[in-house]
Amino acid sequence: MTSVVRRIAWVFVIAACAAPTTQQGVLEAPAPEVGRMAVGANGAVASASPLASEAGIEMLRAGGNAVDAAVATAFAIGVVEPQMSGIGGGGAVLIWLNDAQRAEYLDFYPMQPVERFRGRTGYDGGADLRIVGVPGNVAGLLAAHKRFGRLTREQVLAPAIRLAENGFPVGQILAGFIRSDSAKLARFPEGYRRMFPDGRALGVGAVLRNPELADALRQIARDGADAFYRGALTAGIVGVMNAGGHPVTAEDFAAYEPLWKRPLCIDYRGMQVLSAPPPQTGAQVLHTLQLLEAHDIAAAGLPTRSGRAFDILTSALRVGMADNRNANDDPRWRTLPTNGRISPAFARTRAALVGAGRAPDTIAPASAADFEDSATEAGCERFEPYSAVASTETLDASGPVGVDETFNAAGETTHLSVVDGEGNAVALTQTNSTVFGSGAWVHGFFLNDSGFIFRDDDALKEIAAPWRTRTTTIAPTIVMDGNDVELVIGAPGGGRIPTEIVQTMVYLLDYDMSPLDAVRMPRIYPSPQNARVQLEHGFSAQTLREARAMGYDPVPPAPGYARLYFVKREGNRWVAVADPRHDGEARAY
Repeated sequence: MTSVVRRIAWVFVIAACAAPTTQQGVLEAPAPEVGRMAVGANGAVASASPLASEAGIEMLRAGGNAVDAAVATAFAIGVVEPQMSGIGGGGAVLIWLNDAQRAEYLDFYPMQPVERFRGRTGYDGGADLRIVGVPGNVAGLLAAHKRFGRLTREQVLAPAIRLAENGFPVGQILAGFIRSDSAKLARFPEGYRRMFPDGRALGVGAVLRNPELADALRQIARDGADAFYRGALTAGIVGVMNAGGHPVTAEDFAAYEPLWKRPLCIDYRGMQVLSAPPPQTGAQVLHTLQLLEAHDIAAAGLPTRSGRAFDILTSALRVGMADNRNANDDPRWRTLPTNGRISPAFARTRAALVGAGRAPDTIAPASAADFEDSATEAGCERFEPYSAVASTETLDASGPVGVDETFNAAGETTHLSVVDGEGNAVALTQTNSTVFGSGAWVHGFFLNDSGFIFRDDDALKEIAAPWRTRTTTIAPTIVMDGNDVELVIGAPGGGRIPTEIVQTMVYLLDYDMSPLDAVRMPRIYPSPQNARVQLEHGFSAQTLREARAMGYDPVPPAPGYARLYFVKREGNRWVAVADPRHDGEARAY
């Protein structure tokens, strides 16, 4: 079956398995898809806001490259999605440079000076501002732009400044979060007044103007990162953090530097998959794909229609989650067997748990330490290998060091994917950590709460590294087919990020689905701690019966989901897709 015919066939399969029904069984109209997909030969942007995607396309039309477009989109999305990200947060970016045939990864997550978070025992909703890390967004975005961008700093910041100055209409999601998080916002009067003018929450369609943020962005456009880390803005941020109990200093801000790293790489179905190194969670994505490599899952049918395919996919996701649980941390603090975890050899030791036709009640994590010296996969030899960076002292942590289970399915973040006509590509994820971060407001933006999972641990006194970054589930990813970008993908959505990235990749790469069909497929969210598996609507009754017979416990999904924003190459064109589960839109030309 040709690729085109196969994709036409999938359109009818998706319509049959994913179309919602009423209680009487009558088919309802599918959700509107206007703006969810865009096709173009010169470049494409997918993000969580049409306004931000327009900012990226504006840069491409002005002669900028994918990095210019991504940086403009990232600054703009921080204005229109203040609950998800902004210049008070942080993130990470994976960049593909086509002429150089090279990948670069930049980690600009908020960092905690080690001494600053001692004495914390857990998440308190942000009242104790020791939870705030030194923000990394400004340093990271400008470092990427300075190194690889083509346009001026003023050009890439211009759309964000306009949106902050002139305002934008509040959408349903932002309006809902303002209402539901009123208690957090109320702790900081300046931010509360911006979100609750006249004491009433901003409603859908109200115009949100933010002149304080516009002024801060102008300073950054004029003076660069120094405006944020060594200027007047610094004093205001430090003052708010100090007033909230954080002993951060201006010197801590001046010392912040984003970290350039090598991405992780594996070979999957003859393509190279590049993803996020620790403390981000690309290793979970890649390990799960290694587990799937041994199975022709497409031949088994759709997971929504085939118990066999359902078992292969769900069990691989469970094992990937289990093996990530004790294996991710800041590599400056703890030696991690990351190369071993993404190796085919380690995957083979876990193969008996994948597609076995039975679902164990629990899946215990396994160590990949014995496989750390595995040879680089043949397809990845042309890329500089990932190298862990660890302090000489390692943390002897008791219990899990990954994301706390109570936050595993939650979290609010944003992602954007960009390509240009020259074949360059960017996958960028940024976040405030939780909704509105700490709630602390300064200069028109919210400060993150990135330290919410740090523990009060006497062992920290033995660590030489002066900074620590928390683990996070973000995983910006790029797939290469030979010398060409095939897919740029990532997502927000807490613990669901790596599992839902994998599922969408499987539908795109294994099932050869069209991009919009792939993103609309009903999703699976299992747990390694029990056989319960959360399922979106769209799985056949027969598949659910087969799943139960294998020991799975299918249940409706809990609140929360990942939103995929990706760009896929289709011949000589780029197809950009924004997940219809959210407000995002794609743009291309």
